[in-house]
Amino acid sequence: MSSWSSKKPSWHSLFLKFRTLQKIQCPSPRRKVWMLLAFATVVGGCGGSDPTPDYALPVASESFSPEGRAPRVELLSSRQDTVSGGDAVIAVSNDPASESAPATDLKVSLNGVDVRSSLGHDPSGKRLVGRIAGFHVGENTISAQSKYGPATLVTVKNHSSSGPIISGPHQVPWICETESSGLGAASDASCTVSSRLDWYYVTTSNAFKPLTSLAAPYPADLATTETIDGNKVNFIVRVESGTIDQSIYRIAILDDPANPISNPWAKGGKKPGAGWNGKLNLVYGGGCSPGYRSGSNTLPDALAMLPLSVDNAIDPLGLGFAVAFASRMAMDNGCDPVMAAENSMMLKEHFIKSYGVPKFTIGTGPSGGAMIQHFIAQNYPGVLDAITPGLSFPDTPSVILDVVDCALLNRYFDDAGPSAWPVSIQAKVAGYPVSGTSTTCRSWDAAGHAFVTPTQGFSPVVPPTAIFDPITNPTGARGGYVDGLVNVFGVDANTGFARSIYDNVGVQYGLQALNSGDITIEQFLDLNKNIGGFDVNGSYARKRAVANIQGVENAYKSGLVNSGEGITLPVIDTRLYTEGLNTHTRVRTFATRSRIQAAHGTSANHVSWLSASVEGYQGVVNLTKMALVAQNEWLERIAADTSSDDLARKVIRNRPPALVDSCWDSSGVSHAEPATLEPGGVCNTIFPIYSTPRIAAGEGVAQDIMKCELKAPEASSYAVAFSPMQWAELHSIFSEGVCDWTKPSVGRVAAIPWQRH
Repeated sequence: MSSWSSKKPSWHSLFLKFRTLQKIQCPSPRRKVWMLLAFATVVGGCGGSDPTPDYALPVASESFSPEGRAPRVELLSSRQDTVSGGDAVIAVSNDPASESAPATDLKVSLNGVDVRSSLGHDPSGKRLVGRIAGFHVGENTISAQSKYGPATLVTVKNHSSSGPIISGPHQVPWICETESSGLGAASDASCTVSSRLDWYYVTTSNAFKPLTSLAAPYPADLATTETIDGNKVNFIVRVESGTIDQSIYRIAILDDPANPISNPWAKGGKKPGAGWNGKLNLVYGGGCSPGYRSGSNTLPDALAMLPLSVDNAIDPLGLGFAVAFASRMAMDNGCDPVMAAENSMMLKEHFIKSYGVPKFTIGTGPSGGAMIQHFIAQNYPGVLDAITPGLSFPDTPSVILDVVDCALLNRYFDDAGPSAWPVSIQAKVAGYPVSGTSTTCRSWDAAGHAFVTPTQGFSPVVPPTAIFDPITNPTGARGGYVDGLVNVFGVDANTGFARSIYDNVGVQYGLQALNSGDITIEQFLDLNKNIGGFDVNGSYARKRAVANIQGVENAYKSGLVNSGEGITLPVIDTRLYTEGLNTHTRVRTFATRSRIQAAHGTSANHVSWLSASVEGYQGVVNLTKMALVAQNEWLERIAADTSSDDLARKVIRNRPPALVDSCWDSSGVSHAEPATLEPGGVCNTIFPIYSTPRIAAGEGVAQDIMKCELKAPEASSYAVAFSPMQWAELHSIFSEGVCDWTKPSVGRVAAIPWQRH
């Protein structure tokens, strides 16, 4: 495969075109228009703005240009309705018809207070740009006035830097872990601490070390690096740490300690130097555990959190990327993609205020981190411009179905005994491969219980006395998946707890094994008669579990179930082959791809890279670094595309020719061939694809059905002949019907972009 090159076009927006009805107020009569929106500039309201809608425009920054010859106001650091922390970066320019007029004639105020002194000329000389402060929590008004026409009034909604913005009420109780993260004690319940700076350098042996002196001479083992733009600089890393949105954040960037970055938007401030390539890498972590805590990380270990990489954060930093992450951008700190999205947009906003506007932002991260990237790409467009999900899963809710299925299957197999159900036959029912004397379902078992059991999976920092107990603490913190996302799923009036989304009514476990002759009709019937389910407190129940329909609808409406509908940006799916007891199975890549294909009629924006693993989570090739370099070229090509086509067309047209589906064998030899489910081919021979319990029960590879439609059993669905007594028993077991996998899920609705909870 050819090496990835880099080009340096001037930055302009990556178009994210979504139709939204927005009201515009102007000096002329009010009117409503449909608009196509761009990533960096969006035509918005003039002469004022209406209250923020339930969900707003899918952009990372917005501009407002009224009719007539009034000034144009741009929000560069965030959307109009998601400003946080009391300040924002804005740009103000004269109406295009008055471009010859000097920008110095502009008057700019915030809530009636003159902020013109905070703005300076950008390099073009046609705009005033700067960071203005003084927003109060709630609605604020920015006014821009010139002598050539009417004023532009923009209503901006500011939020506390502690949140929430989109995630809904924060969890209580809440444990701050700032002290264990080296940031000292928090000053309030939102984990507020003073930000701090630390300096590290990378040695010639590729290790992070503290930089004890910020003046030359520097350590003899200081390495240099060449960024993706070809700039050679000392490998010195500045790390900013603090808290935002109840999370601990870290921002790492190459910098010169003798002339460090400082107030880049202010007159006389210092902008990032040659070490920053102008791009941002947001990092997401895996796992899936209850929240009620900020999460913790320490330096320099936090810099080594990038997965699937040989040298971890050394790689993106060495390429010149700024690297940023917050503790709740890891699923192990709450298993909450909505909170991760909120952390992401607030952290990116803070980055823009403190460093500058990135040309583009790339997401990176494995497992649960892949779920978050898919979620943000679909539901909060504009936060990320490309994603590189590793060890990927399409989302959390649909994977939970298989995980909980495994817990039920394992209970059944254990009760029946190994003589009745040897591991080789268990694997046929579960769809997973055999590894030694077990299957992947055994690896899912503990997680399967934790997803539905509100008392399991908590971090030791959460006091046991705070955790739910049905008898001794019925109002305590509940740790099940839906409980952690009660703001999304809502409360079930019948139980008083979060609405359940797990459902196995009608699922014919072992259907494929029955039809292939691997199990008998008697085994099939007994399994499905006794599989059971879990109740609201995670206890086994003989009856199958029934999901709350409103909970299922909310799973789709929130976008927690990834439909693929909004994923038109560049995707490079990086996977290590870990089939066996590891839960990161290859079939999940195809689940995501099939959803994108179904939503758009193409999956040409989705690239699959698969590598043999050496040990743990290290591949024979450095997929993370390769994907960042490839995404850089892909995004630069898109940015240079000045056509009026929408993002989806630009992404596909500008995919680099060498960027194709590929696998790397154990010797590191690459094999470029389309990733498909069809048997044969080099990659599928080396790296066989297995299944899941739901696929083994007849569902398609997309696995996007949370609750199946039911139909009466049909003899044509079975490759074996039931006796009259067996057929009657089948109807008795499935008295409501069996799953009709050809139909969409019960409760499936379209996802709403930029939804608040």
